[in-house]
Amino acid sequence: MKGVLFNVVEDVVTEAMSAEAWDDVVDDSGVSGSYTSLGTYPDEELSQIVHATARAAGLSDAETLQLSGRLGFKHLVRRAPQLLDGLDGWRAVIKSLDDIIHPEVRKIYPDADVPGFAATDDGDALVVIYTSKRGLCSLADGLIVGAGEWFEKKLSVEHTGCVHDGDPSCAMRVVEGE
Repeated sequence: MKGVLFNVVEDVVTEAMSAEAWDDVVDDSGVSGSYTSLGTYPDEELSQIVHATARAAGLSDAETLQLSGRLGFKHLVRRAPQLLDGLDGWRAVIKSLDDIIHPEVRKIYPDADVPGFAATDDGDALVVIYTSKRGLCSLADGLIVGAGEWFEKKLSVEHTGCVHDGDPSCAMRVVEGE
């Protein structure tokens, strides 16, 4: 997993809790805690950090991933604001992940293993199919909500299918204003 995601999680823990809390999470998780944005690190280290953060915050791992995505969206944008150039709302961002944003991410991080996002309109809703070997659908959920917040829209995400329940991918129905 790319170090930039670890950097964003550090930003979120520091923002939501404190810099000391990040140090405690690193100590509790048993990881090095030193990540460069261009580096690649074992997925298991992120799992250890998430689990330690969840314990410290009194949340489940899924809640911690969702919160990390929601609060982390703005940190990702601040690190690479050009990725949102020409995108005028949360729907445009989600719909452009596979065709615009992820190819740009691969230019910055050529060895990045990015997830797949297929998004289609369904009336007022946006149906998102998330595919990843990592199964971080709670993080994807949070990033979607964070995209809504970036564009000052309240989003609701309903999971209609999940790899954790044996489905081949995660399906989410996203609606505005609920």
